[in-house]
Amino acid sequence: MRRLRRTTLRTLLASLTMASGLVMVSCGFPTEKSSTPLGSEDRPEGLDPQTSDSVVATDEVTVWFIDADVLVSRPRGVPRPVTASDVVASLGEGPTAAEIDRGLRSAIPDATMVVSAEVAGGTATVELTADFSEIPPGDQVLALGQVVLTLTDLRGVGRVRFQVAGAPVATPLPDGTSTDDSVSREDFRSLTVST
Repeated sequence: MRRLRRTTLRTLLASLTMASGLVMVSCGFPTEKSSTPLGSEDRPEGLDPQTSDSVVATDEVTVWFIDADVLVSRPRGVPRPVTASDVVASLGEGPTAAEIDRGLRSAIPDATMVVSAEVAGGTATVELTADFSEIPPGDQVLALGQVVLTLTDLRGVGRVRFQVAGAPVATPLPDGTSTDDSVSREDFRSLTVST
């Protein structure tokens, strides 16, 4: 009787060992030599990098829009590190729906008209498209004022120069003159005061 129990116990242990081995094999040990990324449909909810709620550090900058015939400042959050091009792109997005409801507008009809902005030696050089010249003259001065005031609100930017296709262009000023030189916020300050 004792012998029968040992045999049964050994048989039972052997069966359990073999069964657990089969379970482990059937669970799917990887047979590939490298990992394969999961498709978005196979990822658990919340792990998709496109939809995750990751926190992006931002800095508050100032952009300028038009309220009646005056330029007014509005805050915007721009991801760090803030560049002149990022700030101009934020300006190009135009007023928010709430700001539009308050009567704010932008004289820049299409964000693609302001291609880029680079800063060197305290001067921002802004690349415009040729279409920028199609903005009506009154709005063109306001649009340039929006860009100048927005960029000169950045630390280290005191002047702004405009160019089209890499060639400098004259900048029309609020007093009806124009200049081939770079401009400062003082040149457009009159647009921030109601007349």
